[in-house]
Amino acid sequence: MQGFFVQDIKRSFYNKGFAIGFIMVTGILLRVVLFESNLRGTRSSYDTVLNFTATSGFGVFAGIFPALAYASNFCEEYQSGYIRMIFSRMKPMKFGRFRMISVALSGGTMLAIPLGISFIIALNCGIPGIPKGCDKGILDGSEMLVYLEKYGDWSIVVGRVLLAFLFGCAWAVVGLAFAVWISNRYVALIAPFALYEFLWMALYNVPILNPIWLLRGVACNVGVYTYPICMAVLCVYLLLAALIAGIGIKRRFQNE
Repeated sequence: MQGFFVQDIKRSFYNKGFAIGFIMVTGILLRVVLFESNLRGTRSSYDTVLNFTATSGFGVFAGIFPALAYASNFCEEYQSGYIRMIFSRMKPMKFGRFRMISVALSGGTMLAIPLGISFIIALNCGIPGIPKGCDKGILDGSEMLVYLEKYGDWSIVVGRVLLAFLFGCAWAVVGLAFAVWISNRYVALIAPFALYEFLWMALYNVPILNPIWLLRGVACNVGVYTYPICMAVLCVYLLLAALIAGIGIKRRFQNE
């Protein structure tokens, strides 16, 4: 069964959906970094960071990308009957755990790596540290200024990349949950984005639960605890999605 797990992880990365999603996320972020930001070393790195995190459209569309990687693959396995062969060789909950890990890893990686690359370019092609000169004050009141003053630039990079990874994990498993309950590839791809947009609007005044504010790390403002709290809430979303997906997988097994 370990061989199946390793192969499942490989398939979650080496597929057309992951490639398309990764290229789209990278393109959205790097378009702003490379063509709409000052990379001549005369402006603060955080002028570029604010550009690609707030105005690139990445946050608005982030809910659609993680499910592209591998979440909908269950639909094809179920409709082709391949799932019966899998269930004949392992218990449904073991399969569920393997699949959730594969889906989560690919979905999280799809967001984390492009965001990390964007941060590295911003820090190396701008002026790192607390913004000064014409950029003085651009981070006032933000959680980034707190982390900069206490821990330095890389604390923001690590924090924001981890948030993107956890968000990608959670929303990829949300896609898997839709796939196992509805078994329609298009629903599994579109429904997570629709849910993301709905929660964004419905929870606009409840930032600690709002997925877009969690992704940006601005769901609360409690100093150095801001990122850990946002990560904890994303983990709750991930666990809820995993629970719903697990119940759906067990239900499919019982119906076979």
